[in-house]
Amino acid sequence: MSSPFVHDAPPPQRVVFAPGALAQVAEEARRLGMARALVVATPGSGARLGERVLAMLGSRAAGLCAIAAIHVPRAVAEAGLAAARENRADGLVAVGGGSAIGLAKIVARDAALPILAVPTTYSGSEATTIWGTTDGDRKMTGRAAAVLPRTVIYDPELTLGLPAAVTASSAMNAMAHCIMGLWSPTRTPISTACAGEAVRRFGAFLPRAVADGSDIEARGECLVASWLAGTVLAAGTGLNHKLAHVLGGYGLPHAETHAVLLPHTTRFNAAAGGKVPARLAEALHAADPAGALAGMLAGFGIPQRLRDLGFDAARIPDAAAQVGALGIETPRRVTAEDARALLEAAF
Repeated sequence: MSSPFVHDAPPPQRVVFAPGALAQVAEEARRLGMARALVVATPGSGARLGERVLAMLGSRAAGLCAIAAIHVPRAVAEAGLAAARENRADGLVAVGGGSAIGLAKIVARDAALPILAVPTTYSGSEATTIWGTTDGDRKMTGRAAAVLPRTVIYDPELTLGLPAAVTASSAMNAMAHCIMGLWSPTRTPISTACAGEAVRRFGAFLPRAVADGSDIEARGECLVASWLAGTVLAAGTGLNHKLAHVLGGYGLPHAETHAVLLPHTTRFNAAAGGKVPARLAEALHAADPAGALAGMLAGFGIPQRLRDLGFDAARIPDAAAQVGALGIETPRRVTAEDARALLEAAF
């Protein structure tokens, strides 16, 4: 018999997936009633893509706000909101990875504007109602239906130039959402099915995408997997996500932190037993899922330790205390001592 559950369906979201789908951005903005869309992006390459989208929007474009930064610092959030008001925007087109979509979410939350998201990484943020921002060493997160992008355009062609390291870390971030979601106390049959399918697709296609960035089939399958991973977050976050959010308060990069922690948190949770380890073994075609994840991490040539990300070991006691205070009980209790041991192992 299935475990008791409550499934809250997220607000309606339109998803457009196809190579070359970016060409539909103006039409999708029109469908959302946007007459003055503010394009939100990061500086550099993000801004260049933002300019391209700006041109495609034509008369529906209000301007470009290319200031997005990792973890959405408070000052960046305030500047983004000011840009929306100054440009009299009636909608937002977020172009890029989690930073751009994250900034758009904060602006949407505070200005009640719809978002059209065009993801270029595998963060999955576009599929969630979760927002986050940082103030000093602390990261604040929450949920609000208003921040879920109303439309998402997935164009695999936009990911062809994604560096191998970013491909690997952002996808392992998405895998973390799925794997931890399988243990979530608020999981449902839908979230469990999405999580298992996303892990299967990542396991099969992520190594190909990392090895050959021009493999459009692998790129597309990873985008689909990242969308599924984002939907899993509706069932709640787990140990890996909570650890990563605490560490994000110290300025550590979100995706890379998730990737480094994932083998450790998977092994910790798997020790609780149950059905999840077998599900992961089947999806990853590996008897030892945590070992398989560690092997992927090593094979991708991305950071494998928190020290490689610039984390200061002196911060471990404070971070462990924060995690211990969260009261994580599923699939097993996580004390401050447990959190400290996990952080030390990952360090």
